[in-house]
Amino acid sequence: MQSRFSLSIGTKIFGIASSMLGLLLGVAYLNHVRIRQVNYELIDIAYYLAPLTEDIANINVHVLEEEIHFERMVRYYTISNNQIDSAIVNAEEEAFKERSERVKQDIATAIALADKAAQAAHTPEDILEIARIRPLLEVLASEHQNLHHYSLDIIDRLKTSDQEAATLLIDQITDFKDDFDHRIQDILFELTAFIEQSAKHAQATEQRTLNLSFWLTGLASGIGLLFSAWVTAGLVRPVRRLVNNTEKIEQGNLNVEVPVYSSDEIGQLTESFNHMVSKIREKEQLKATFGQYVDPRIVETLLGQPNPTEGSQRQMMTLFFSDMANFSRISELLTPTGLVTLINRYFTLASAPIKEHHGVINQFVGDAVSAFWAPPFVDPADHAKLACYAALEQFDQLTKLRRSLPDLLGIRKGLPEINIRIGLASGEALAGNIGSEQSKSYTVIGPVTRLAEKLESLNKVYGTRILMTAKTRELAGNTIEVREIDRIALAGEPEPIYELLGIAGSTDNKLILLRDCFQTALEIYRNMSGEEAISRFQACLDVVPDDGPSTYYLNLITSSSSSKHVHIS
Repeated sequence: MQSRFSLSIGTKIFGIASSMLGLLLGVAYLNHVRIRQVNYELIDIAYYLAPLTEDIANINVHVLEEEIHFERMVRYYTISNNQIDSAIVNAEEEAFKERSERVKQDIATAIALADKAAQAAHTPEDILEIARIRPLLEVLASEHQNLHHYSLDIIDRLKTSDQEAATLLIDQITDFKDDFDHRIQDILFELTAFIEQSAKHAQATEQRTLNLSFWLTGLASGIGLLFSAWVTAGLVRPVRRLVNNTEKIEQGNLNVEVPVYSSDEIGQLTESFNHMVSKIREKEQLKATFGQYVDPRIVETLLGQPNPTEGSQRQMMTLFFSDMANFSRISELLTPTGLVTLINRYFTLASAPIKEHHGVINQFVGDAVSAFWAPPFVDPADHAKLACYAALEQFDQLTKLRRSLPDLLGIRKGLPEINIRIGLASGEALAGNIGSEQSKSYTVIGPVTRLAEKLESLNKVYGTRILMTAKTRELAGNTIEVREIDRIALAGEPEPIYELLGIAGSTDNKLILLRDCFQTALEIYRNMSGEEAISRFQACLDVVPDDGPSTYYLNLITSSSSSKHVHIS
């Protein structure tokens, strides 16, 4: 089933990014238009209205200064009693004319600025306001010109001592000056009020722009998020499906298959995932099949090695060899079918402790089980200890086998007596793929394998269950309880061999007492003290009446044979 999302992931992501960018560009454009409007209003205020207000304020100041100089001249002429200081009067007159000229220039500057503002103003309100101000400035210029001429006329009359005419003119010009001052103030107040109004309008426009920007941004973000969530869900859902099924595979469930809903990269990844799972399933089935013949860890190791001879090397390990006692007599008692049933059941029970303690079953030979503990299957420091634990648990399994014999063989009487003997040996051996180019076997070869078999057979001599080499005892350390049985030449010089009694801390106290008693008896025996040795070995039998090694040494002492040691060639 193909989804409507047939585009690539890159195209989908680009589409999301482009959509978001388009929405943001739209919001940015609207913000630009609104902000430009605010900017225009501020430009009109900053470049035209405010300077025009400043020019009118300067006109007002200079007019006041002009009036002050005029009033001083009038005062000099009217109250000086014909004692006029011509220098002071001339200075005041020059200042009066200078201020009058400056006022004229200020009005001309204001009119020029108003003309420029009328051409450059951006908002209709500013254009209307400036259009109203310019005629007022022209009227102001005309009135100032008249006021200037009246003032000069009064001064001339005062100079000629025409006080009466001058006084009449002063009374007339006073009202004219008041009107002129009021006109300037009105223009100034109007411009100031308009600037304040424009500033508030710009501020309001800015606030509306910010609010609009906020809502548009929120709307664009909401639309963008919804669209992104819609597209992202189409991308994440199959990825999450892949993750969930990957976790199932990690947990060992290989019966998974992810449906393909798209033809993009995720769809291709899903198809690859399903193919991979199929291959893993086939590989696991292969491993399960071969695992019935070879240890699954060996199968996994071999499957991971491109070169079949890879990994073969000599290393320190511990070998296990067990055999069923009196197997020949047992095989005579049972039918072939019953014998096979018994052997298969025995091998199943015997294999469990070996696998539980990470050992590798090397092979089943007749009624014998061969196994080994070695890196990389176990830690290099643990192989002897683990082999000992597995050997001890063999006898728990043997008890289970004995209890199941009636149901297993279908008989209640004449059941065969089943016992096993075990040999443990530690040393260097070669583990790897050994055989011809057409047929190979993962096995262990070396002298240590024969030592384990020899020790297994020596159990029959000494009446023991588990014998081990001195090297095994050394490597297992304080984790086990043992007793020395004899010193024999297994591989050259004589060396001690030991019987495995149990795990340290959980061995029966009677066996510990037997070990100590037997060690004393063995030392006395080796010192050629026959009578005392007999007494000591008898003491061992008092602890454990059927102790095989004690019985063995008592027979040696009492027999006519002068040999005190067994030599296995």
